[in-house]
Amino acid sequence: YILSPGEGRDAFVRYWRLMAEAVSSHPSAFAVESMNEPMSIRRRWMFDTWRDISNAVTEVVPGMSVALLDIGEGSFIPEWATKYIHVEDLDIASDTLKWIKSSNNLFYAWHWYGGDLSPRGAVEAMLAIQNDWNVPSFATEFMSCDIWNNASAANVSHSYWHYSAYCNTGPAFGNRKVPDDTFGACILGWAGGTNIKPC
Repeated sequence: YILSPGEGRDAFVRYWRLMAEAVSSHPSAFAVESMNEPMSIRRRWMFDTWRDISNAVTEVVPGMSVALLDIGEGSFIPEWATKYIHVEDLDIASDTLKWIKSSNNLFYAWHWYGGDLSPRGAVEAMLAIQNDWNVPSFATEFMSCDIWNNASAANVSHSYWHYSAYCNTGPAFGNRKVPDDTFGACILGWAGGTNIKPC
């Protein structure tokens, strides 16, 4: 509904325009990652949606960085998937790909939690996209020091997924008085990004 052309996509794009308006004067708001791990095989629709969002956001905040997100924010499309998915769904529209390659504010956001590619292979796949599309990539979510080290060595932006552990709310902390004695929400797999593996 929100990725196909029409009312849903229009509402989604409007939402991001309103978000850009809300943060336009905030100095720490520098980028938009419009959807976490989009689960659609219709890459053509997805990338057309990211294009519409980027255009709407940069009308409000020129130069704001906007993420391109692939299926599940994976670092590549598994070869087996191409056997079961119509090629026209996987293909990005040629005019959208041309727009990507000529942009100066986009980045390719990706996650890595194992899978068919090794950490080094995932970073190499991202470097191939960077070179082919003329956009930087950013590993926005992972819990692997191997990804951290490989991305760092390749000068690829990266942020270790640990934000949800910065909290002390809920039964794990003795049900402290809210909001006076607590901070954070302890959501999204609390403490999944453990600090016992510092990179």
